Amino acid sequence: MQIMQVDSKKNVLMRLKFTKGNEVKYISHLDLMRAFQRAIRRADIPIAYSSGFNPHQEISFGAPLSLGITSDAEYLDIKLREDMKPEAIIEELNDKLPAGIKLRAGTILNERAKSAMGLVTHSRYTVKVNVQGIELNQFREKLDEFMSLAEIKVMKKQPKKDFELKEIDIRPMIVSVGAVEAPDSGGSYFLQCLLLSGSKNNLKPELLVKAFADFSSWELTGVRINREEVYTEYQGQLLDLLQYAEKENQ
Repeated sequence: MQIMQVDSKKNVLMRLKFTKGNEVKYISHLDLMRAFQRAIRRADIPIAYSSGFNPHQEISFGAPLSLGITSDAEYLDIKLREDMKPEAIIEELNDKLPAGIKLRAGTILNERAKSAMGLVTHSRYTVKVNVQGIELNQFREKLDEFMSLAEIKVMKKQPKKDFELKEIDIRPMIVSVGAVEAPDSGGSYFLQCLLLSGSKNNLKPELLVKAFADFSSWELTGVRINREEVYTEYQGQLLDLLQYAEKENQ
């Protein structure tokens, strides 16, 4: 383990990017956190702990995924008691994490860095759907009609209000949606979506798919969703959370 000795009173912040594959797409956010906590302990990472009667590891995640969704771009912020190279942590943790979770990249954060959770404003998804008897040009035309709507009303559960259903307009939360034919063809298409995401506005791709299915009256089957990237808005452009950290460090 490559550890660089520094002032033990100074904590080091780090952001790590990881993938969540098919093997773990049905584990909850809480179970994901526990998997990282166990891996950190087993790898003997010099993690910082909170103070108080029930100290816990200083780790936090970006925008959580719904069950059943895979991802190429999940983010984890951790606080260390000692300086350690991101490459070393990635190597150590990848050896201890369960199949389907793999760290890809990381960077040191400055002490004033915003949390990954607080930064996320957009998410990009690829959604594979099957629809029988519909050609690509028909699919795109119907999608264009859908996107031309002034309002797209759906019923959404409200977690903070005992999951009661409330009608909301999701059109302002859809930045863009396009469609391409899936490689296996045969009525399979990829929806390529950029949606608002995060604590202020958050549109789950499942709601988008349901709204489009209701509008088109098509039966969309075999739905598979993958999050390609998450972003924060910075000076009129979208940066992934490692790119933003580099800007903060300049």
